[in-house]
Amino acid sequence: MQWIGYLLTRLVAEIFRFIPFRLLYGLSDGLAFLLRAVVGYRTDVVYDNLRRAFPEKTQDEIKQIARASYRNLMDVTLETLKSYTMPLAEIQRRCPPVNPELVNQYLDRGQSVILAGSHYNNWEYTGISMPPAFHGATVTAYKPISNRLIDTYVNWTRARTGMVLISMDSTFAVIRQREREQQPSVYVLLSDQSPSSKKSAHWVNFLGRDTASLPGLDVLARKFKLPVLYYHVRRLKRGFYEVEYFDICANPAEAAEADITRDYARRLEGIIREKPENWLWSHKRWKMVRE
Repeated sequence: MQWIGYLLTRLVAEIFRFIPFRLLYGLSDGLAFLLRAVVGYRTDVVYDNLRRAFPEKTQDEIKQIARASYRNLMDVTLETLKSYTMPLAEIQRRCPPVNPELVNQYLDRGQSVILAGSHYNNWEYTGISMPPAFHGATVTAYKPISNRLIDTYVNWTRARTGMVLISMDSTFAVIRQREREQQPSVYVLLSDQSPSSKKSAHWVNFLGRDTASLPGLDVLARKFKLPVLYYHVRRLKRGFYEVEYFDICANPAEAAEADITRDYARRLEGIIREKPENWLWSHKRWKMVRE
């Protein structure tokens, strides 16, 4: 069965090689409508999340954001499929980093950093576009795909410009080893989803809600004294993005527990409030309740 899934994935990737972007976005519009209005893919979750986050908005405004969020979801999905066979130069042209010097100032001093990201706009393009601009290795923690053949193929496409991919479970060990070996690196963490354990969660005010957040960003930064920056993927127009970096915590040794988590949440909330349709609303962000 793994081989069947792998071969189907490769077949779809090859088909998307020949689909022009104009047709791709027409397909995206159709699939977004199908998912939302016909299949009803996670519509309960999407609308519940939006109502919780924006209680001041009318039902019509919520529906408008929801419709746009499904289009964003399909755009990112189809762009990612097409990226598997796109020339690297084309991906970099469609998602350039605008101020990598903010990251490189740390690397040039021999200091590793953490780049905190989120599931906002096309987070897959960034894995290819960012590494060549940095003066050190780029290491990304990810959740492995259950089909090992697909996992290997997808990670090969992601690593074409030098990204080093590690499983989330090995993040601590990899950072410890690289820091012992004094290898200045950029560690990329997507930190906007719910934690698996309520016990270890950091609780923050996020979009007006008491929210359980992943503690790893905060714990790793303070443990290894790694400055933290946020990277914002901004959509310029359909199919074109730019990546901008912002400091979150330049001196983690002075941060108290959960301070970095709170600063990350504030940065992300500001971005979401500006363009809420570009975030991934289909996951159950508020499924945990503090006791």
